[in-house]
Amino acid sequence: MGEVKVQTGMRVLAGCLLSGAMIHGAPAKATVTRNDVVIMKNGDRLSGNVKKLENGVLYLETTYYTGSLGVDWNQVKSIESTARFQIVLNNGQRLTGTIEKTQTNTQKEGFVIRESGGEMRIAAAEVAQFDQEKRGVWRQLKGSVDESFSFTSGNSARSLNSDGTVTYETTRWSTTASISTSFNGQSGADKTNRIEGQLASSRFLSRDSFLIGVSDFLHSSQQDLELRTVLGGGYGRYWIRKTDEDFAWVAGAVYTNEQFSKASMQVSGNNVEALLGLKYDLYRFNFGEIHSQVFLYPGISDSGRVRLTTNNSLTIALPNNFHLTFSFWDNFDSRPPIATAKRNELGVASGIGWSF
Repeated sequence: MGEVKVQTGMRVLAGCLLSGAMIHGAPAKATVTRNDVVIMKNGDRLSGNVKKLENGVLYLETTYYTGSLGVDWNQVKSIESTARFQIVLNNGQRLTGTIEKTQTNTQKEGFVIRESGGEMRIAAAEVAQFDQEKRGVWRQLKGSVDESFSFTSGNSARSLNSDGTVTYETTRWSTTASISTSFNGQSGADKTNRIEGQLASSRFLSRDSFLIGVSDFLHSSQQDLELRTVLGGGYGRYWIRKTDEDFAWVAGAVYTNEQFSKASMQVSGNNVEALLGLKYDLYRFNFGEIHSQVFLYPGISDSGRVRLTTNNSLTIALPNNFHLTFSFWDNFDSRPPIATAKRNELGVASGIGWSF
C-alpha cells in the first residue's frame, strides 16, 4: 500500500512538470515587437527580439524564422537592444539593465550594461549569460523533457525511462524541480521500478558563492527502498564560471528518513549525514551539452556508512529544440539497513527530448 502511494505521488509530480512544460512551450505565433539589431563578424545583419545568451548561444526571435534563431556568441560583432535583461558575469556578479555590444580594437570594454545608477563597461568574454526580463512566472520557466522506450520480443523485456526538469531563476535565487522514472519488466521475472524527485533552491551571495537547500525523494524496488527522504542544505562556490562551462562544489548536512521493505519485514530509520557535492556543466555550440553531478553522504549519526549518488548526461542538439540524450546514474549504499538489499543500483539510458 505504501509503495502505491509513493508511485502515485511521484506520478503526480511528473504530471505537474510535464503540464508546466506543455503550457510554457505551447506553439504560439511569433510576436516580434522590437527592432534589435545583431551584426555578425562576417557582416550578416539580423533584426528582431534578442531573447537571451545561454550556454554560449545568443537567441534571437525574428519574423522570418520559426522559433528562436541561435547564433554563436563568439561570432557576434555587435548588439543593439532596448530590452532589459538579467545578466550574470563570470565572477558571479548579477545585474539588471539594458545591454549593448560593440566592436572595439582591444575587446576589453566591448560590452556595456546600463542600469539606473549608471553604466558598466566590460569585455564580452566576462559575460556568462543574460536573459530578457519577463512578466509572469510561466514565461520565466525553462527546462526539458526526455523519454526513452525499448522492447525485446524474444523475452518480452520492456523498459521505459522518463525525465523532466523545470527551472525558475531570478538575479537573487533559483529553484529547480526534477523527476526521473524507470520502469522495467520481463516475461517470467519480477518487475522493477525506480522513481526519484528532487527540488533544489539556491540563494546567490556575493560573487561566486551561494547557499543551497536540497530535498530528494527516492523509491527503488531493486534496493528494497520504499522511500528515502533527504532534506538539508549547505554552502557552495563556483571554481569555474564561463559562458560555456561551469564547475561548482557544495558542502553541508542533511537529515535522512528511510523506509525499507522486504516481504513482511519493514525497516525504517532516521540519520544525519554530511553533504559533499560536485557539479560540472559543459556546452558546445551546435553540438550539445555534458552535465555531471556527484553527491557524497558520509554518515554522522550512523558512523561508517557512506552513500553516493551520481547523475550524468550527454545531450546532442537537434533542430527545433529537440535533442538526443545519453545518461548514466548510480546509487551506492555501503551499509543498507536490510542485509538482503543491494548495495548498488545503476542504469544507462538513451532517448529523445525537447527543451524549452
